[in-house]
Amino acid sequence: MGKNVLQLHASSGFYGGEAVILSLSKAMKGTCYNSIVGCLASKKKTPELGRRARMLGLDSVYFPMKVKGDPYVISEICNVVRDRNVRIIHAHGYKSNLLGLFVSKLYHIPIITTNHLFPPMPMDDWKLQLYSKFDAWFTMRHLDRIVAVSEEIKSKLVKKGLKGSHVVTIENGIDLDEFGEVSSIDRMALKKNLGIPSDSFVVGSLGRLTPQKGYTYLLESAKKVVSRNSDAVFVIAGDGPLKNYLKQYSETLGIQEKVRFLGFREDVLDVLRMMDIFVLSSIDEGLPMAMLEAMAARTPVVVTSVG
Repeated sequence: MGKNVLQLHASSGFYGGEAVILSLSKAMKGTCYNSIVGCLASKKKTPELGRRARMLGLDSVYFPMKVKGDPYVISEICNVVRDRNVRIIHAHGYKSNLLGLFVSKLYHIPIITTNHLFPPMPMDDWKLQLYSKFDAWFTMRHLDRIVAVSEEIKSKLVKKGLKGSHVVTIENGIDLDEFGEVSSIDRMALKKNLGIPSDSFVVGSLGRLTPQKGYTYLLESAKKVVSRNSDAVFVIAGDGPLKNYLKQYSETLGIQEKVRFLGFREDVLDVLRMMDIFVLSSIDEGLPMAMLEAMAARTPVVVTSVG
């Protein structure tokens, strides 16, 4: 009989952390462990993480919260842990860490957490930084094991006072079988579908539109590139709070005709294959899944020296 592991995450979209959860859950199939994808969310609709988990045939549950910090959600998590005989809680993020800790103590089962980014961004969000400090000062000290996705994150956690022996580095990974060769004809078809001239040199990026990703620096670099190469086109796939600002900034720079904001995409692999170069202009990272996927898609990668 398999051992059930509850992957607990307060998911607000589909980003690197969510991709890691799905990748890990798929890899656990056929082992003695079964992954249950548990989504904490305040919205009534099913989170994107849960929707994708079900599309992949993964076991998933939804923990709706009427208000932020809804204490009744703990009882819902307890019900799943008890009824599904969960043996391990794998938390992702400060909110899941705290809720999972309560449940793990009630049922005397181990709990681990994965730190995808530490400290969380943006740094000027004082509430988020306060929660993060409490997480490092109290919650994570009472968890059974802490996973960091890079040595840099482990170093930051240790500097916050967590024992080095309590933190283990497990780098993110992806399933290479999902990435195959693509012909030049396929690339042209992808460009056509996105309304990009076939002879364009495509520089692209993929991620949430937040300050952490440094897209203003990418746009400033794009202005320099297009002034020297009129065939260059920049594409940015993803959504987020800076979407309108970045569109306006591209207009301010006078490069709006050379920059395409693609929004949220499900055909990530196709978009990566279309790019001639993938750029990650982040000011902070853990070990970004988008970068690994671009490498697996055999797209040349240019990144900032972070994470």
